[in-house]
Amino acid sequence: MEEEIKKQEENMNQEEAENSENESEGLKNKLGALEKESAGRELKINELERKLSDVSKKHKETENSLANAVNSYRTLITGNNAEIPAELIHGKSIEEIDNSLMSAKILVNKIRQGLESEVSATRIPGGAPVRGEPDIS
Repeated sequence: MEEEIKKQEENMNQEEAENSENESEGLKNKLGALEKESAGRELKINELERKLSDVSKKHKETENSLANAVNSYRTLITGNNAEIPAELIHGKSIEEIDNSLMSAKILVNKIRQGLESEVSATRIPGGAPVRGEPDIS
């Protein structure tokens, strides 16, 4: 009977060992699959980071190009509107420059009209002045 108990225990131990081995093999397989999946994700992350870097670089280049275009436009507008002081034309976009140009034109026209009305009010008639009494002092 003792031998039977020992055999049963051995059989149980052997079954447990086989079960543990099977479980271990299954876990190793799962681990291998997860490692492959993780490596695939790492590759995808690296690819996306590279693409993000490329897009960021292109974005900066585009911003610089836009800034140069806006500065050229401002220079062109200032040169074509000599009657407007360059300090009144400002902005970081074409729309802002156009708006400041319109505001500056309105301001210059108001000043011009004010000066013209002032000049016409103080206009001296042409010709010789009226003779006054001789000064015998």
